Amino acid sequence: MKKKILAALAGLLSFSFLGAVELVPTSELLASYLEQDSDLKNQALELQKAKLNQQSTQIDKGISIKLQTGDMTFTFGDKSSFSVKPGASVTVPQANNLGLNLNSQLSVADGKTNFDSASATLSVDVISSNKANREISLLQQERKVLEAERSLTTKALDKEKSFYKSLSNLMNSVTSVLSKKSTVFDDNVSFEKIKLQGYASDSASYVKAELKLYTSERDYEAAVRSLINDYKSFYLSCGREIEIPEDADFKQLIPTDIVQVEAVDITSLDKNKYKDIESNEWSRQINQMNRDASTKLTLTANGGYSYRNTNGKSSNSVNAGVSGSYEGIGLNASVSVPVADEKNSPSLTVGLSWTPNTAKKNKISDQLEEIAIEQEQMKLDSAYSSYETTVQERELKLSDILWNIQTNQTNLEMYEKVEANMKSYYDRGLISEKDYSSACNSTVQAKVKQINGYIDLIIYNNEVNAMFVE
Repeated sequence: MKKKILAALAGLLSFSFLGAVELVPTSELLASYLEQDSDLKNQALELQKAKLNQQSTQIDKGISIKLQTGDMTFTFGDKSSFSVKPGASVTVPQANNLGLNLNSQLSVADGKTNFDSASATLSVDVISSNKANREISLLQQERKVLEAERSLTTKALDKEKSFYKSLSNLMNSVTSVLSKKSTVFDDNVSFEKIKLQGYASDSASYVKAELKLYTSERDYEAAVRSLINDYKSFYLSCGREIEIPEDADFKQLIPTDIVQVEAVDITSLDKNKYKDIESNEWSRQINQMNRDASTKLTLTANGGYSYRNTNGKSSNSVNAGVSGSYEGIGLNASVSVPVADEKNSPSLTVGLSWTPNTAKKNKISDQLEEIAIEQEQMKLDSAYSSYETTVQERELKLSDILWNIQTNQTNLEMYEKVEANMKSYYDRGLISEKDYSSACNSTVQAKVKQINGYIDLIIYNNEVNAMFVE
Protein backbone atom coordinates (compact mmCIF):
# COMPACT_ATOMS: atom_id res chain seq x y z
CA MET A 1 0.00 0.00 0.00
CA LYS A 2 2.90 2.33 0.80
CA LYS A 3 4.22 2.01 -2.74
CA LYS A 4 0.75 2.68 -4.17
CA ILE A 5 0.37 5.81 -2.07
CA LEU A 6 3.78 7.18 -2.99
CA ALA A 7 3.14 6.34 -6.63
CA ALA A 8 -0.11 8.29 -6.51
CA LEU A 9 1.66 11.21 -4.88
CA ALA A 10 4.37 11.16 -7.48
CA GLY A 11 1.75 11.08 -10.18
CA LEU A 12 -0.03 14.05 -8.68
CA LEU A 13 3.10 16.13 -8.24
CA SER A 14 4.31 15.39 -11.75
CA PHE A 15 0.76 16.17 -13.06
CA SER A 16 0.43 12.95 -15.00
CA PHE A 17 -2.94 11.50 -15.97
CA LEU A 18 -5.05 10.35 -13.01
CA GLY A 19 -8.25 8.31 -12.89
CA ALA A 20 -11.20 10.32 -14.20
CA VAL A 21 -14.40 10.79 -12.19
CA GLU A 22 -17.74 11.64 -13.82
CA LEU A 23 -20.10 13.65 -11.61
CA VAL A 24 -23.86 13.89 -12.08
CA PRO A 25 -25.01 17.53 -12.48
CA THR A 26 -26.00 18.88 -9.07
CA SER A 27 -29.55 19.80 -10.15
CA GLU A 28 -30.18 16.25 -11.40
CA LEU A 29 -28.62 14.78 -8.28
CA LEU A 30 -30.85 16.94 -6.06
CA ALA A 31 -33.96 15.94 -8.00
CA SER A 32 -33.06 12.26 -7.61
CA TYR A 33 -32.32 12.78 -3.92
CA LEU A 34 -35.79 14.26 -3.34
CA GLU A 35 -37.46 11.52 -5.38
CA GLN A 36 -35.76 8.83 -3.30
CA ASP A 37 -36.59 10.32 0.08
CA SER A 38 -39.10 8.22 2.05
CA ASP A 39 -40.15 11.13 4.29
CA LEU A 40 -41.24 13.14 1.27
CA LYS A 41 -43.11 10.15 -0.13
CA ASN A 42 -44.88 9.69 3.20
CA GLN A 43 -45.76 13.40 3.35
CA ALA A 44 -47.21 13.18 -0.17
CA LEU A 45 -49.40 10.30 1.03
CA GLU A 46 -50.48 12.40 4.01
CA LEU A 47 -51.58 15.08 1.55
CA GLN A 48 -53.64 12.51 -0.37
CA LYS A 49 -55.26 11.37 2.89
CA ALA A 50 -56.12 14.97 3.79
CA LYS A 51 -57.78 15.51 0.41
CA LEU A 52 -59.78 12.28 0.73
CA ASN A 53 -60.88 13.22 4.26
CA GLN A 54 -61.96 16.59 2.92
CA GLN A 55 -64.08 14.90 0.25
CA SER A 56 -65.60 12.65 2.91
CA THR A 57 -66.49 15.64 5.07
CA GLN A 58 -68.02 17.46 2.10
CA ILE A 59 -70.23 14.44 1.49
CA ASP A 60 -71.21 14.20 5.17
CA LYS A 61 -72.01 17.91 5.33
CA GLY A 62 -73.80 18.01 1.98
CA ILE A 63 -77.32 17.14 0.89
CA SER A 64 -78.34 13.78 2.34
CA ILE A 65 -80.89 11.52 0.65
CA LYS A 66 -82.20 8.28 2.10
CA LEU A 67 -84.59 5.81 0.46
CA GLN A 68 -85.92 2.83 2.37
CA THR A 69 -88.39 0.00 1.98
CA GLY A 70 -89.16 -0.14 5.68
CA ASP A 71 -90.37 -3.36 7.24
CA MET A 72 -91.88 -5.80 4.76
CA THR A 73 -94.19 -8.40 6.29
CA PHE A 74 -95.34 -11.56 4.53
CA THR A 75 -98.16 -13.68 5.96
CA PHE A 76 -98.72 -17.19 4.61
CA GLY A 77 -101.78 -19.36 5.00
CA ASP A 78 -105.33 -19.58 3.70
CA LYS A 79 -105.36 -15.83 3.43
CA SER A 80 -101.91 -14.60 2.49
CA SER A 81 -101.07 -10.94 2.84
CA PHE A 82 -98.22 -8.54 2.37
CA SER A 83 -97.45 -5.13 3.86
CA VAL A 84 -94.64 -2.66 3.36
CA LYS A 85 -93.69 0.72 4.88
CA PRO A 86 -91.62 2.60 2.28
CA GLY A 87 -90.15 5.99 3.06
CA ALA A 88 -87.77 8.68 1.91
CA SER A 89 -85.96 11.58 3.52
CA VAL A 90 -83.93 14.55 2.33
CA THR A 91 -81.80 16.85 4.48
CA VAL A 92 -80.15 20.07 3.30
CA PRO A 93 -77.69 21.21 6.02
CA GLN A 94 -76.70 24.42 4.22
CA ALA A 95 -80.37 25.56 4.28
CA ASN A 96 -80.69 25.71 8.07
CA ASN A 97 -80.83 21.93 8.23
CA LEU A 98 -84.01 21.86 6.13
CA GLY A 99 -85.44 18.35 6.05
CA LEU A 100 -88.29 16.51 4.36
CA ASN A 101 -89.45 13.12 5.63
CA LEU A 102 -91.99 10.94 3.74
CA ASN A 103 -93.49 7.73 5.15
CA SER A 104 -96.32 5.44 4.01
CA GLN A 105 -97.76 2.00 4.54
CA LEU A 106 -99.26 -0.28 1.90
CA SER A 107 -100.87 -3.66 2.32
CA VAL A 108 -102.12 -6.33 -0.05
CA ALA A 109 -104.72 -8.88 1.10
CA ASP A 110 -107.14 -11.05 -0.89
CA GLY A 111 -105.84 -9.46 -4.07
CA LYS A 112 -106.77 -5.99 -2.88
CA THR A 113 -104.31 -3.17 -2.33
CA ASN A 114 -104.96 -0.82 0.58
CA PHE A 115 -103.23 2.51 1.20
CA ASP A 116 -103.13 2.36 5.01
CA SER A 117 -101.25 5.57 5.91
CA ALA A 118 -98.99 8.31 4.65
CA SER A 119 -97.26 11.30 6.17
CA ALA A 120 -95.06 14.18 5.07
CA THR A 121 -93.08 16.28 7.53
CA LEU A 122 -91.00 19.36 6.80
CA SER A 123 -88.57 20.61 9.47
CA VAL A 124 -86.13 23.50 9.69
CA ASP A 125 -83.80 25.03 12.27
CA VAL A 126 -85.01 28.55 12.97
CA ILE A 127 -82.25 29.28 15.48
CA SER A 128 -79.35 26.85 15.91
CA SER A 129 -75.63 26.43 15.44
CA ASN A 130 -75.88 23.59 12.91
CA LYS A 131 -75.35 25.71 9.79
CA ALA A 132 -72.38 27.56 11.28
CA ASN A 133 -70.87 24.31 12.59
CA ARG A 134 -71.13 22.86 9.11
CA GLU A 135 -69.21 25.78 7.65
CA ILE A 136 -66.59 25.47 10.38
CA SER A 137 -66.12 21.75 9.70
CA LEU A 138 -65.62 22.41 6.00
CA LEU A 139 -63.11 25.17 6.75
CA GLN A 140 -61.20 22.92 9.14
CA GLN A 141 -60.90 20.18 6.55
CA GLU A 142 -59.81 22.73 3.96
CA ARG A 143 -57.21 23.93 6.42
CA LYS A 144 -55.90 20.40 6.95
CA VAL A 145 -55.35 20.04 3.21
CA LEU A 146 -53.56 23.40 3.12
CA GLU A 147 -51.36 22.44 6.06
CA ALA A 148 -50.53 19.10 4.44
CA GLU A 149 -49.46 20.95 1.28
CA ARG A 150 -47.36 23.33 3.34
CA SER A 151 -45.80 20.46 5.27
CA LEU A 152 -44.80 18.84 1.99
CA THR A 153 -43.19 22.08 0.81
CA THR A 154 -41.39 22.58 4.13
CA LYS A 155 -40.19 18.98 4.13
CA ALA A 156 -38.81 19.42 0.60
CA LEU A 157 -36.93 22.56 1.66
CA ASP A 158 -35.56 20.73 4.68
CA LYS A 159 -34.41 17.79 2.54
CA GLU A 160 -32.77 20.16 0.06
CA LYS A 161 -30.94 21.73 3.00
CA SER A 162 -29.80 18.26 4.10
CA PHE A 163 -28.62 17.51 0.55
CA TYR A 164 -26.44 20.60 0.34
CA LYS A 165 -25.02 20.10 3.84
CA SER A 166 -23.96 16.57 2.88
CA LEU A 167 -22.41 17.89 -0.33
CA SER A 168 -20.55 20.56 1.64
CA ASN A 169 -19.20 17.95 4.05
CA LEU A 170 -17.98 15.84 1.14
CA MET A 171 -16.12 18.80 -0.38
CA ASN A 172 -14.48 19.49 2.97
CA SER A 173 -13.42 15.85 3.02
CA VAL A 174 -11.80 16.34 -0.40
CA THR A 175 -9.66 19.20 0.91
CA SER A 176 -8.79 17.09 3.94
CA VAL A 177 -7.60 14.24 1.69
CA LEU A 178 -5.49 16.64 -0.38
CA SER A 179 -3.98 18.05 2.81
CA LYS A 180 -3.13 14.56 4.09
CA LYS A 181 -1.63 13.71 0.71
CA SER A 182 0.71 16.68 1.01
CA THR A 183 1.61 15.60 4.53
CA VAL A 184 2.59 12.15 3.25
CA PHE A 185 4.79 13.76 0.61
CA ASP A 186 6.47 16.03 3.18
CA ASP A 187 7.06 13.14 5.60
CA ASN A 188 8.46 11.03 2.77
CA VAL A 189 10.89 13.80 1.79
CA SER A 190 12.00 14.12 5.42
CA PHE A 191 12.50 10.37 5.69
CA GLU A 192 14.54 10.27 2.49
CA LYS A 193 16.76 13.02 3.88
CA ILE A 194 17.34 10.98 7.02
CA LYS A 195 18.42 8.02 4.91
CA LEU A 196 20.69 10.18 2.74
CA GLN A 197 22.31 11.56 5.87
CA GLY A 198 23.43 8.04 6.73
CA TYR A 199 21.44 7.40 9.90
CA ALA A 200 21.32 3.75 10.91
CA SER A 201 17.97 2.00 10.58
CA ASP A 202 17.86 1.42 14.33
CA SER A 203 18.71 5.03 15.26
CA ALA A 204 16.16 7.21 17.02
CA SER A 205 16.02 9.77 14.20
CA TYR A 206 15.53 7.08 11.55
CA VAL A 207 12.83 5.25 13.50
CA LYS A 208 11.03 8.50 14.36
CA ALA A 209 10.97 9.66 10.72
CA GLU A 210 9.86 6.26 9.48
CA LEU A 211 7.09 6.06 12.07
CA LYS A 212 5.89 9.54 11.17
CA LEU A 213 5.71 8.58 7.49
CA TYR A 214 3.91 5.36 8.34
CA THR A 215 1.33 7.25 10.42
CA SER A 216 0.68 9.87 7.75
CA GLU A 217 0.33 7.13 5.11
CA ARG A 218 -2.27 5.33 7.22
CA ASP A 219 -4.13 8.58 7.88
CA TYR A 220 -4.20 9.33 4.17
CA GLU A 221 -5.29 5.78 3.30
CA ALA A 222 -8.14 5.95 5.84
CA ALA A 223 -9.20 9.38 4.58
CA VAL A 224 -9.29 8.16 0.96
CA ARG A 225 -11.35 5.09 1.83
CA SER A 226 -13.73 7.19 3.90
CA LEU A 227 -14.09 9.78 1.15
CA ILE A 228 -14.82 7.19 -1.53
CA ASN A 229 -17.31 5.35 0.67
CA ASP A 230 -19.03 8.59 1.70
CA TYR A 231 -19.39 9.69 -1.92
CA LYS A 232 -20.76 6.30 -2.95
CA SER A 233 -23.23 6.33 -0.04
CA PHE A 234 -24.32 9.85 -0.93
CA TYR A 235 -24.92 8.89 -4.54
CA LEU A 236 -26.85 5.79 -3.46
CA SER A 237 -29.11 8.01 -1.34
CA CYS A 238 -29.79 9.88 -4.58
CA GLY A 239 -30.58 6.66 -6.44
CA ARG A 240 -27.35 6.95 -8.45
CA GLU A 241 -23.97 5.24 -8.58
CA ILE A 242 -20.46 6.64 -8.92
CA GLU A 243 -17.12 5.00 -9.61
CA ILE A 244 -14.09 6.53 -7.93
CA PRO A 245 -10.75 4.80 -8.55
CA GLU A 246 -8.15 4.95 -5.79
CA ASP A 247 -5.80 6.88 -8.08
CA ALA A 248 -8.50 9.45 -8.90
CA ASP A 249 -7.84 13.15 -9.05
CA PHE A 250 -10.03 13.96 -6.07
CA LYS A 251 -10.28 17.58 -7.17
CA GLN A 252 -12.71 16.30 -9.81
CA LEU A 253 -15.16 15.45 -6.99
CA ILE A 254 -15.74 19.15 -6.38
CA PRO A 255 -18.84 20.25 -8.36
CA THR A 256 -18.43 23.28 -10.59
CA ASP A 257 -22.12 23.95 -11.33
CA ILE A 258 -23.10 25.49 -7.97
CA VAL A 259 -23.43 29.23 -8.44
CA GLN A 260 -24.49 32.13 -6.25
CA VAL A 261 -28.27 32.54 -5.99
CA GLU A 262 -30.18 35.72 -5.27
CA ALA A 263 -30.59 36.24 -1.55
CA VAL A 264 -34.13 36.28 -0.16
CA ASP A 265 -34.88 39.60 1.53
CA ILE A 266 -36.87 38.63 4.60
CA THR A 267 -38.25 42.18 4.98
CA SER A 268 -39.87 41.93 1.54
CA LEU A 269 -42.01 38.98 2.63
CA ASP A 270 -45.50 39.57 4.00
CA LYS A 271 -45.37 39.74 7.79
CA ASN A 272 -48.86 38.22 8.03
CA LYS A 273 -47.55 35.16 6.18
CA TYR A 274 -44.94 34.49 8.86
CA LYS A 275 -45.75 30.93 9.89
CA ASP A 276 -46.34 31.57 13.60
CA ILE A 277 -48.40 34.69 12.95
CA GLU A 278 -50.54 33.08 10.27
CA SER A 279 -51.09 29.93 12.33
CA ASN A 280 -52.11 31.80 15.49
CA GLU A 281 -54.31 34.19 13.53
CA TRP A 282 -56.09 31.24 11.90
CA SER A 283 -56.60 29.57 15.29
CA ARG A 284 -57.99 32.80 16.73
CA GLN A 285 -60.42 33.24 13.84
CA ILE A 286 -61.68 29.65 13.80
CA ASN A 287 -62.08 29.67 17.59
CA GLN A 288 -64.05 32.89 17.36
CA MET A 289 -66.27 31.33 14.71
CA ASN A 290 -66.94 28.45 17.10
CA ARG A 291 -67.79 30.89 19.87
CA ASP A 292 -70.10 32.87 17.59
CA ALA A 293 -71.79 29.68 16.41
CA SER A 294 -72.53 28.56 19.94
CA THR A 295 -75.98 29.84 20.95
CA LYS A 296 -77.90 29.53 24.19
CA LEU A 297 -81.20 29.82 22.30
CA THR A 298 -82.29 27.08 19.92
CA LEU A 299 -85.55 26.89 17.99
CA THR A 300 -86.74 24.25 15.53
CA ALA A 301 -90.03 24.22 13.62
CA ASN A 302 -91.78 21.47 11.74
CA GLY A 303 -95.01 20.97 9.85
CA GLY A 304 -96.65 18.20 7.93
CA TYR A 305 -99.61 16.29 6.67
CA SER A 306 -100.75 12.81 7.60
CA TYR A 307 -103.35 10.36 6.27
CA ARG A 308 -104.70 7.25 7.96
CA ASN A 309 -107.07 4.55 6.78
CA THR A 310 -108.35 2.34 9.60
CA ASN A 311 -110.96 -0.32 8.81
CA GLY A 312 -112.11 1.60 5.76
CA LYS A 313 -112.36 4.89 7.62
CA SER A 314 -109.92 7.53 6.45
CA SER A 315 -108.73 10.61 8.31
CA ASN A 316 -106.53 13.52 7.38
CA SER A 317 -104.76 16.00 9.57
CA VAL A 318 -102.34 18.88 9.37
CA ASN A 319 -99.61 18.95 12.02
CA ALA A 320 -97.22 21.65 13.18
CA GLY A 321 -94.76 21.94 16.03
CA VAL A 322 -91.93 23.88 17.55
CA SER A 323 -89.22 22.98 20.01
CA GLY A 324 -86.63 25.16 21.65
CA SER A 325 -84.43 25.71 24.64
CA TYR A 326 -82.77 28.56 26.49
CA GLU A 327 -80.56 28.48 29.57
CA GLY A 328 -81.77 25.01 30.56
CA ILE A 329 -85.45 25.68 29.89
CA GLY A 330 -86.94 23.44 27.19
CA LEU A 331 -90.24 23.81 25.35
CA ASN A 332 -91.99 21.40 23.02
CA ALA A 333 -95.31 22.24 21.45
CA SER A 334 -97.30 20.62 18.68
CA VAL A 335 -100.78 21.03 17.20
CA SER A 336 -102.79 18.63 15.10
CA VAL A 337 -105.81 19.88 13.09
CA PRO A 338 -108.17 17.38 11.38
CA VAL A 339 -109.13 18.15 7.79
CA ALA A 340 -112.78 17.79 6.73
CA ASP A 341 -113.53 15.70 9.81
CA GLU A 342 -116.20 17.02 12.15
CA LYS A 343 -115.96 14.06 14.52
CA ASN A 344 -112.35 14.73 15.54
CA SER A 345 -111.21 17.96 17.19
CA PRO A 346 -107.92 19.82 17.00
CA SER A 347 -105.38 18.96 19.69
CA LEU A 348 -102.51 20.81 21.31
CA THR A 349 -99.58 19.16 23.07
CA VAL A 350 -97.17 21.15 25.21
CA GLY A 351 -94.15 20.02 27.22
CA LEU A 352 -91.74 21.95 29.45
CA SER A 353 -88.45 20.99 31.05
CA TRP A 354 -85.86 22.72 33.21
CA THR A 355 -82.27 21.80 33.94
CA PRO A 356 -80.89 24.25 36.55
CA ASN A 357 -77.26 23.26 36.08
CA THR A 358 -77.27 24.36 32.44
CA ALA A 359 -77.37 28.07 33.35
CA LYS A 360 -74.53 27.59 35.86
CA LYS A 361 -72.39 25.80 33.33
CA ASN A 362 -73.11 28.48 30.73
CA LYS A 363 -71.68 31.12 33.07
CA ILE A 364 -68.52 29.04 33.51
CA SER A 365 -68.31 28.59 29.73
CA ASP A 366 -68.49 32.37 29.28
CA GLN A 367 -65.58 32.83 31.70
CA LEU A 368 -63.57 30.15 29.95
CA GLU A 369 -64.18 31.88 26.63
CA GLU A 370 -62.84 35.16 28.00
CA ILE A 371 -59.68 33.39 29.19
CA ALA A 372 -59.30 31.64 25.82
CA ILE A 373 -59.61 34.95 23.95
CA GLU A 374 -56.93 36.51 26.12
CA GLN A 375 -54.62 33.53 25.64
CA GLU A 376 -55.12 33.60 21.88
CA GLN A 377 -54.20 37.28 21.77
CA MET A 378 -51.10 36.62 23.88
CA LYS A 379 -49.97 33.91 21.47
CA LEU A 380 -50.53 36.24 18.53
CA ASP A 381 -48.58 39.04 20.20
CA SER A 382 -45.77 36.58 20.94
CA ALA A 383 -45.72 35.53 17.27
CA TYR A 384 -45.35 39.17 16.17
CA SER A 385 -42.51 39.62 18.67
CA SER A 386 -40.86 36.44 17.36
CA TYR A 387 -41.12 37.81 13.83
CA GLU A 388 -39.28 41.01 14.74
CA THR A 389 -36.49 39.05 16.47
CA THR A 390 -36.21 36.62 13.58
CA VAL A 391 -35.92 39.44 11.04
CA GLN A 392 -33.04 41.00 12.93
CA GLU A 393 -31.23 37.67 13.36
CA ARG A 394 -31.68 36.72 9.73
CA GLU A 395 -30.46 40.06 8.44
CA LEU A 396 -27.30 39.68 10.53
CA LYS A 397 -26.78 36.14 9.29
CA LEU A 398 -27.31 37.17 5.66
CA SER A 399 -24.80 39.98 6.10
CA ASP A 400 -22.22 37.47 7.34
CA ILE A 401 -22.92 35.06 4.48
CA LEU A 402 -22.60 37.76 1.82
CA TRP A 403 -19.41 39.06 3.45
CA ASN A 404 -17.95 35.55 3.45
CA ILE A 405 -18.88 35.07 -0.20
CA GLN A 406 -17.18 38.31 -1.17
CA THR A 407 -14.12 37.51 0.95
CA ASN A 408 -13.91 33.98 -0.44
CA GLN A 409 -14.13 35.35 -3.97
CA THR A 410 -11.30 37.79 -3.29
CA ASN A 411 -9.18 35.05 -1.73
CA LEU A 412 -9.86 32.70 -4.64
CA GLU A 413 -8.78 35.30 -7.17
CA MET A 414 -5.61 35.89 -5.14
CA TYR A 415 -4.78 32.17 -4.91
CA GLU A 416 -5.46 31.69 -8.62
CA LYS A 417 -2.95 34.44 -9.39
CA VAL A 418 -0.43 32.88 -6.99
CA GLU A 419 -0.94 29.50 -8.65
CA ALA A 420 -0.41 31.01 -12.10
CA ASN A 421 2.80 32.68 -10.94
CA MET A 422 3.99 29.48 -9.26
CA LYS A 423 3.29 27.58 -12.48
CA SER A 424 5.51 30.03 -14.34
CA TYR A 425 8.25 29.66 -11.73
CA TYR A 426 7.97 25.88 -11.83
CA ASP A 427 8.18 25.76 -15.63
CA ARG A 428 11.40 27.78 -15.39
CA GLY A 429 12.80 25.51 -12.70
CA LEU A 430 12.78 28.19 -10.01
CA ILE A 431 10.65 26.23 -7.52
CA SER A 432 10.06 22.58 -6.68
CA GLU A 433 7.05 20.45 -7.54
CA LYS A 434 6.13 20.48 -3.88
CA ASP A 435 5.86 24.28 -3.81
CA TYR A 436 3.74 24.35 -6.94
CA SER A 437 1.53 21.51 -5.63
CA SER A 438 1.02 23.43 -2.37
CA ALA A 439 -0.16 26.46 -4.36
CA CYS A 440 -2.59 24.27 -6.30
CA ASN A 441 -4.00 22.82 -3.08
CA SER A 442 -4.48 26.30 -1.65
CA THR A 443 -6.49 27.24 -4.73
CA VAL A 444 -8.64 24.13 -4.32
CA GLN A 445 -9.31 24.98 -0.68
CA ALA A 446 -10.26 28.53 -1.64
CA LYS A 447 -12.60 27.18 -4.33
CA VAL A 448 -14.30 24.86 -1.82
CA LYS A 449 -14.79 27.78 0.57
CA GLN A 450 -16.34 29.78 -2.25
CA ILE A 451 -18.76 26.97 -3.13
CA ASN A 452 -19.59 26.43 0.54
CA GLY A 453 -20.47 30.11 0.72
CA TYR A 454 -22.89 29.63 -2.17
CA ILE A 455 -24.34 26.60 -0.37
CA ASP A 456 -24.74 28.62 2.82
CA LEU A 457 -26.79 31.16 0.86
CA ILE A 458 -28.98 28.41 -0.66
CA ILE A 459 -29.59 26.98 2.81
CA TYR A 460 -30.29 30.46 4.17
CA ASN A 461 -32.95 31.03 1.49
CA ASN A 462 -34.54 27.67 2.27
CA GLU A 463 -34.65 28.44 5.97
CA VAL A 464 -36.25 31.85 5.37
CA ASN A 465 -38.80 30.46 2.89
CA ALA A 466 -39.71 27.73 5.40
CA MET A 467 -40.59 30.45 7.93
CA PHE A 468 -43.37 31.82 5.72
CA VAL A 469 -46.43 30.30 4.08
CA GLU A 470 -47.91 31.04 0.71
